[in-house]
Amino acid sequence: MSSSMSYMQIKGIAKRYGTYEAVRGIDIDIAEREFVVIVGPSGCGKSTLLRMIAGLETISRGDLVIDGQRMNDVRPADRGIAMVFQSYALYPHKTVEQNMGFALKVAKTPKAARKIARAAEILQLGPLMKRLPKELSGGQRQRVAIGRAIVRNPKVFLFDEPLSNLDASLRLQMRIELAQLHRELQATMVYVTHDQIEAMTLADKIVVLRDGLVEQIGAPLEIYRRPANTFVAGFIGSPKMNLLKARVVAIEAGRARVDAAGLLCDVTVDHLPAVGAEVTLGIRPEHLAAGPGAS
Repeated sequence: MSSSMSYMQIKGIAKRYGTYEAVRGIDIDIAEREFVVIVGPSGCGKSTLLRMIAGLETISRGDLVIDGQRMNDVRPADRGIAMVFQSYALYPHKTVEQNMGFALKVAKTPKAARKIARAAEILQLGPLMKRLPKELSGGQRQRVAIGRAIVRNPKVFLFDEPLSNLDASLRLQMRIELAQLHRELQATMVYVTHDQIEAMTLADKIVVLRDGLVEQIGAPLEIYRRPANTFVAGFIGSPKMNLLKARVVAIEAGRARVDAAGLLCDVTVDHLPAVGAEVTLGIRPEHLAAGPGAS
């Protein structure tokens, strides 16, 4: 089963509630088959942005473009998007099979049974098809919610913090399953989370949001190794990057020597500061090593 490949352009999108602007003008290009993770602290606007893409929230300003078509005024059902929610949103009185096939039944989709069977195979739900949601674990319910999205063969999958209700061991297992699912479907996926470990392990590209604005967009290792600012440096990484106030004491061969309370470091930077400049030195724990005489 392969989803229709699609690319998406988010052009200056904003969302205003009265005088409050929850999303303040965001630009993101999402390529075909790309797994993009939008990450940021609670209240940064990431779920609001996802809901605007889905059509569940109106767009106050800017444009949403999918495969070259402006989607701002297109009905949610006609956008070619399937969304997986944090709360699973399953029908409690319907079986797994009925939950997965409900949208196909309403739309009178041909070959619905074959599509449901294929999704069940991908998600290893075969033995559970006659069970009700109350008879399933949290991880199984989330797989059913994902299966309901798969059978629609959407252009784009949207995930709104789908693992936040699961315990740590289940979250780890589901991260592995989601990565496998992306490889199998070769689909375009946009995934929202506040968990930066999920972002680092799942994403082809990470978008870091704060207060309704983009702080940085890049590949996971790029953002980890070269954060754009101290917010990204402190947010991405577990444990967090150590940020120390320092002063530039020398410039030599394209490198700056900085003094952070007696700790001398030679660092390579994009733009060399002047000698005497006050800077912030970021050090990941794995960059530290015990020197001679350390006990």
